[in-house]
Amino acid sequence: MEVRELRVEDTGILARIDRSEHVDVQYGIEDGQLLERPVSMAGIPPWDPAGDGSHSVADKVAFCRRCIEAGARFLGAFEGDELLGAAVVDGRFEPRLAWLAFLHVSRPHRRRGVASALWDAAVGIAQDARATSMYVSATPTGSAVGFYLARGCQLADPVHPGLFALEPEDIHLVLPLR
Repeated sequence: MEVRELRVEDTGILARIDRSEHVDVQYGIEDGQLLERPVSMAGIPPWDPAGDGSHSVADKVAFCRRCIEAGARFLGAFEGDELLGAAVVDGRFEPRLAWLAFLHVSRPHRRRGVASALWDAAVGIAQDARATSMYVSATPTGSAVGFYLARGCQLADPVHPGLFALEPEDIHLVLPLR
């Protein structure tokens, strides 16, 4: 597996990611505590390939393009020419704050170290930018939240108001960087 930096023109490659997932655990925040909640949708479908709603390929491409055009870096994990997953990280989102704006691994390639490789590259970018922390807005599933907690992320307190407004249902986390 190889992690490579991509260009804004490459964002269409996101259509190759199968975002589908079976959800066994879902989380929410109550009184500053991370709590399990009843699963609201056990079968998460792939992104809509033809639509333009919030769960469409077009929406994900547009979001990533905006981030990259504002200074974020676009990473892809590959085996040969096959895209395994992608990430977008802005190492200079705010003074001393990096933002992991996007990290998705295609379903057939999960649990093989792809997310970890993208994560490690994103942390490296944040550290190179001299950020002291990296903000993550995680889908509230057990797999996503568990992944970030296992890497040292903590509940954001307080949440970033602008990023919370973008994803109010997500679990907002911060990774302290050394």
